[in-house]
Amino acid sequence: MQRRDFLAAASIGIAATAGCASITGTDNGSDGESGSGDGSEEVERIELEDDAPEAAGAQTLRVPVAESIAGQTLSAVAATYPRERFVVDSASHDAITVGVDQDGDETLDEEFGSDAISGANNNAYSFTVTMDTAYELREGDVVILDYPTISNPQEAGEYDATVVLNDQQETTVSVAIE
Repeated sequence: MQRRDFLAAASIGIAATAGCASITGTDNGSDGESGSGDGSEEVERIELEDDAPEAAGAQTLRVPVAESIAGQTLSAVAATYPRERFVVDSASHDAITVGVDQDGDETLDEEFGSDAISGANNNAYSFTVTMDTAYELREGDVVILDYPTISNPQEAGEYDATVVLNDQQETTVSVAIE
C-alpha cells in the first residue's frame, strides 16, 4: 500500500473512530474556509489516533490556509500543547507525513516526503516541523501534518493547543481526552 493511500485510510479510520477526538479550533485572524466549493467550512482540528487518557500515538493536524498567508511557500507547521499535560517525543523525518488537501476531500493532493522536511524539533510539550518546499499556499488549502509520537494527559478533559502555520497563522484548537 502506498504511503498516500495508507495516510488517507488512516485519516478516515481515525476520524471514524475518534468521535469527539476530531476537534475544532478557534481561529485567531484567519477565516478557515475550505476551498471545496460545496458550501462546507473546513475548521482547524486535531485528530487523535487514540483519545484515551495516557494513550500514545499519532495526532493529525488539519489547518486551513487563511487569506493572510495565501501566496507564501509552505515552510512550517507547529503545535504547542499544555505544559505538563501532553508529552511530545521526537520523531524522525520519515515518520512525519506532511501534505495539502486542495479540494476538501480529506485526501492529500500534494505530499512532501521526508526529503522536504528540513527540521523536526520538539520539546516536552511542542513540536515544529520546518520544510523546504516550492508549494505556494492557496486560501482554502488544508495543510495536513501527521506527528507520530504524542502522549495524552493522565486525566480526561478538554485542553487547548496552539497550532501555527508558517510562523504567522495561529489558531487555538480544543483537544478532548475521554
